[in-house]
Amino acid sequence: MYFIIILEKNLIYYNLLIMIMLKVRELCKNYGDLNALSNTNFDLEESTILGLIGENGAGKSTIIKILSGLIEPTSGTVEYFGEDFQANKDKIKRRIGYLPEVDSLYENMNPVEYLQFFASLYDIPASKAREEAYNLIKMLNIPAERAISEFSKGMKRKVAIARTLIHDPDILIYDEPTGGLDPSTSLFIAEFMKKLKEEGKGILFSAHNMYYVESVCDKIIVLKQGKMLYYGTLDELREGKKYVIQYKENGKVDTFETYEISELNSFIKSLAKTESTILKIDSEVARLEDLYFSILENKV
Repeated sequence: MYFIIILEKNLIYYNLLIMIMLKVRELCKNYGDLNALSNTNFDLEESTILGLIGENGAGKSTIIKILSGLIEPTSGTVEYFGEDFQANKDKIKRRIGYLPEVDSLYENMNPVEYLQFFASLYDIPASKAREEAYNLIKMLNIPAERAISEFSKGMKRKVAIARTLIHDPDILIYDEPTGGLDPSTSLFIAEFMKKLKEEGKGILFSAHNMYYVESVCDKIIVLKQGKMLYYGTLDELREGKKYVIQYKENGKVDTFETYEISELNSFIKSLAKTESTILKIDSEVARLEDLYFSILENKV
């Protein structure tokens, strides 16, 4: 007989002076009688990755296009760094890096030429632009001198990501950054995004790949038919760990499940008073994919 008590430490987090880079309030977009986006509210903090998930037509691209300045909202406000986006669009766009779902690259150029061209649009001096281009090419493991037309789809996506970073923006807005890419390239981009987060950048992106979202995001937004069904952290969505005890009592194997550590300890104590044997204790967290479909089914 084993007598086991499981304890968890109380963790205290101090969030001091965390900057809200982006504030979205009551954002709506209508196309005639179609409500593409309704009363959407969220923030994006520095050093945070926020993922948008939802079915096709849920409103993900609508949000991204509004935040990048490609379309105007019907109503609501968007603030970057405490300033109204509509009133300061040209100024704020210089602090944003936008990646569309489909890239249109100048494929007759090589990556250095391509990045230098876009750096010139931000009035970056030629010498500095060349230096930054080579830095990004090295970080993203891109061949420097080959024509972009010779690149694979994944390598072209890396060039497009480098373009979004050439002016060192504070916020990155990416539409399906790994859509259609092979697993190796997707993993590389995921790890690269984590490095950008560590540098203090705020990142908002849309994706269909739940595993990818789960692996990189600090917070998520779940959308359905233009409505926001959930906004928050994955831990808040999961509502903690599930603890599972497999035990043997009177020759029969059974299981006990709970989300409460106190209930787990109480059950273990009760087993200790019997002839039962604990076979295994596991802790589990719900997968984002399961949580996502649960949200869609329960909230319309």
